[in-house]
Amino acid sequence: MSAAKVNLTILNRLYTFSVPEEDVERLKAAADLLNVRADAVRAMDRTLTPERIAISAALQIAFDAIQGRLGDIPEDEATIKRLATLRFRCDQTLDPLP
Repeated sequence: MSAAKVNLTILNRLYTFSVPEEDVERLKAAADLLNVRADAVRAMDRTLTPERIAISAALQIAFDAIQGRLGDIPEDEATIKRLATLRFRCDQTLDPLP
């Protein structure tokens, strides 16, 4: 099992992670979700520190996950984006161009 280096921008800061290659897409999806939630928190209160924004967003995500509602939230832009990407990949695989 080889590890991949993944650069992710979270809350406008660049972070590098080392993860197994099979987890790269899931990590990117997690970062997308965190950024979407952080943007929503920031929009509600522009005076919050980046640390407070990150904690609030993470707490919202954890709460939704515990409640079993994480993927069911229609306004969750990260989930919508991820589903669109997966649908596109499925279409490409099932109907490849000649």
